[in-house]
Amino acid sequence: MISFKNIKMLSVLLFISILSTINCQCLTSNDSPTTGDENSKALLTMAELNFALDSLDKVALIEARDNVFYSPHSIHEALVLAYFGARGETEKNLKKALKIPEELSKIDIQRSYALDKSIKQFAKSLQNSSETNYEFTTANRLYISSGKMIRECMLDLFGSQLEKVDFKSNPSEITMMINEWVSNTTKGNIKDLIPSDGIDEATDLVLVNAVYFKGLWQNKFDLADSKRDIFYGSKNSIVTYMTQKKTFNYMVAEDLGAYVIQMPYKGEDISMFVFLPPFAMARSLGDNSTSSIERDGIKKLITRMTTNEKGVKELQDILTDGMPQREVEVTFPKFTIEKELPMGTLLDALGAGDLMKANVADLRGFVDDKEGLHLGDAVHKAKIEINEEGTTAAAATALFSFRSSRPAEPAVFNANHPFVYIIYDKNSQSILFTGIYRTPVIPVDTNTS
Repeated sequence: MISFKNIKMLSVLLFISILSTINCQCLTSNDSPTTGDENSKALLTMAELNFALDSLDKVALIEARDNVFYSPHSIHEALVLAYFGARGETEKNLKKALKIPEELSKIDIQRSYALDKSIKQFAKSLQNSSETNYEFTTANRLYISSGKMIRECMLDLFGSQLEKVDFKSNPSEITMMINEWVSNTTKGNIKDLIPSDGIDEATDLVLVNAVYFKGLWQNKFDLADSKRDIFYGSKNSIVTYMTQKKTFNYMVAEDLGAYVIQMPYKGEDISMFVFLPPFAMARSLGDNSTSSIERDGIKKLITRMTTNEKGVKELQDILTDGMPQREVEVTFPKFTIEKELPMGTLLDALGAGDLMKANVADLRGFVDDKEGLHLGDAVHKAKIEINEEGTTAAAATALFSFRSSRPAEPAVFNANHPFVYIIYDKNSQSILFTGIYRTPVIPVDTNTS
């Protein structure tokens, strides 16, 4: 079992080592503090949470009727990579989109990134040498044209995460190489992330993050207890539900206006939190009128989770402080969802759309080259499978360049109508994945788990 306490103790030694090796002039000419902001880690943890909530708010508007599933953590990691090389307005816009407080300098973010990278490498070595309760991997890669003069400090910062490649001679081969790396990192769950025509001879930069999670429920569902019944979504469908009656962390959230349950995975470091609006809110979903959208319980719930001060505070308290325990009869659908986000639309909504605009984005910080680098497109794919045993979830993000009223207390937690769910890592205090289950997709159910 990995001891998070041991990792935290090691981080002190790593931080001292990192401080002694960072070149403060690497990022901007003004970044030369001798010591980092002592609150930087806590501020950046909160910044990532705020980014995750902001992205959920935007994605829910972009995908107003369909299911949603993506990894805020993956998108955040990819944008942080771009932020390190950004300059001027691009840097300012990315800092704002990433919710980084103004008082933190880029050197604070660099130090935190270097520290986290070292901790992840140490944790991975422990995972390889001991039995763990779940699999969790997150990895970054930067592919930069071999024709560019990469700054030495960037090589020091990213190390083996940065790879020089020859896009010009064989872009299709590079595409296959990147897609293979993503597929391997996500255990084959995310394939062909970058389309066959996504990279060409003019490509000079590809930033990629891949994340994979597989966990078994702390309280497994018995396959014999699964049953078929109606799911009341945008269209009513018959689905297979998993059922069990056990003790869970559970509450009726006043400010969120939802029933909330925590379903932990083995080890209890990572959990799925499910937020279920009152059933009455689901009855308008079959109506496509404007008034029904305004009455949509999911829309109201997400607004409370992401933009309402009291709701956001209650959500943070739930994630960090937990909920009271009680016996709950849980009914939850089995499902598999694969989604691709319209990243260009999302980046515009987050205020970072200029990152993709030719002759606008400024990414000169990566190279000693007057022309700098450019990005032309972005893609994010994610997949989740939930069954009686547990959950498998994966996602990948690539940024690349190319030419072109209070609810009544329920007797049961019956998720038979649209709900929001979050997979949360309490150690890193990160939302790894999040989704909105509005309607069943093509049935993937079988009688096997």
